[in-house]
Amino acid sequence: MTVLSQTKCIEASVAAGRPAPTRSVFRLLASAAIAASMATGALAQSAYEKLVAASRAEMDAKGGLLKFALDWPESDTKAVIPGFMKEYPFVKKVDYIRENGVGPFGRYLLSIQQGDAVPYDFMHVAEEYEGQYLSTGAFIKPLFDYAELDKSIPADWPHIDEAAKDPRGYYLSISAVVRGIAWNTRMVPPANEPKSWADCLDPKWKGKIVVDSRNKLQAFQFDPVERPRQLAWIKGLIENKVTFIDGQASVLQRVAAGEFPIACAVNFQTTQRMIDEGTKVLKFGLMDPVPLEVGSRVFVGKWSKAPATTQLFTLWVATAGQSLLDKTAYRGFPDEPGNRLYEAAHGKRIISCPPECLARLEEFEKEWSSLIGVSTAK
Repeated sequence: MTVLSQTKCIEASVAAGRPAPTRSVFRLLASAAIAASMATGALAQSAYEKLVAASRAEMDAKGGLLKFALDWPESDTKAVIPGFMKEYPFVKKVDYIRENGVGPFGRYLLSIQQGDAVPYDFMHVAEEYEGQYLSTGAFIKPLFDYAELDKSIPADWPHIDEAAKDPRGYYLSISAVVRGIAWNTRMVPPANEPKSWADCLDPKWKGKIVVDSRNKLQAFQFDPVERPRQLAWIKGLIENKVTFIDGQASVLQRVAAGEFPIACAVNFQTTQRMIDEGTKVLKFGLMDPVPLEVGSRVFVGKWSKAPATTQLFTLWVATAGQSLLDKTAYRGFPDEPGNRLYEAAHGKRIISCPPECLARLEEFEKEWSSLIGVSTAK
């Protein structure tokens, strides 16, 4: 309350025959006004600003330490984690551990059910266990709705890719795994370079193509338009006498060594990393349609002491951190301008595996295995 308003208030009281307010009353009124102003300001905060404030409070309580696990090689975090800490300096230290495969997540789920602590504030969980973590309540709804957060992020940030969003609101995917065809440039002349998925069935490559025995194209099995084509394509692989080998790295190493000229359904991130590290004989092509696996689906765990920071990291990587992730880990969404595959993906149909698809993965694995004649495609 200003001096002028105090004077007017006193004059009004005297004119009305009432006692003039004391200074203590003015101080009380002023304090109430400030509190009301602060409350109004808090109510006016955006969802993003509230998330940042909640994360700051968590980190202050934890001494600034954030511990988490994903399935990324540590090298893939070399730019992302420092970038996140630079954006949010109240995160003073990050302990990162790579957890991949399937083994550890059953043990962690048992620990959660027994009331024991999980050693991370958040962690990636193998897709085989996501349903169990959800059904047992180990994963909970995030504090803030990602759709609302997406509306309130800084104006110069890219928005969340639609494929990254969980319609149920439990997770946000922070990386993309894109697949295509790779070939040995010494064995495949430019005129014969693959230009479509049908080239994997071309008789001129009969007995000369290698494919990962682990199913990598579940999105095509789920999509109603692609499903009949995909089932015919899988049968065509058998007719074209392709060789099935377990593991992306093994498949690409055979192609690089000249044992096979072409590999179908390979990861861009695996192929391009090998090329950038010196295997110049390899080349990667993006076919139409583009199969997209939404990777690193990050949930909020009921055990977490940093649920807001879990969301903040997830939101930042899915938006502002995408360019860093794409440059250093080859995992950016292909329809994000500036990312490595943006130009190649432009104009192509991108098909992802949504939650309804993920819920049927076991069914698609069995179907794939029966069609290729491999008892267990891992």
